[in-house]
Amino acid sequence: MRAGSILVARREAGQHLAGTWEFPGGKVEEGEEPKTAALRELREETGLTAGEAQPLLVFVHDYADRRLRFHAFLITEAAGEVATDGDRPWSWTQPEALADLPMPDANRAILRALKWRLG
Repeated sequence: MRAGSILVARREAGQHLAGTWEFPGGKVEEGEEPKTAALRELREETGLTAGEAQPLLVFVHDYADRRLRFHAFLITEAAGEVATDGDRPWSWTQPEALADLPMPDANRAILRALKWRLG
């Protein structure tokens, strides 16, 4: 988060669920802790850094072609300037506007958790 807004980026053409908006994140590497992975993925995908990642929720979501386990974190002190991987669009978005964006189905659980956490 930055100034009450949450960073989202649009998935590129050719990716699973292309054109939908997502939160920064990605795969946990073998032997890596989810919190460490969240901070690494933030840096790799956005160029932002953070010293702290607060656990938000852990859940499993079944898509028709895959099952994914999510470890969602809330980062409130992201430092630096956004430089997304590739040329994909990104936006600092107010939490109440996130529900209006086309997002992967799994993100609905994250949106509910954010609403609960942020009020």
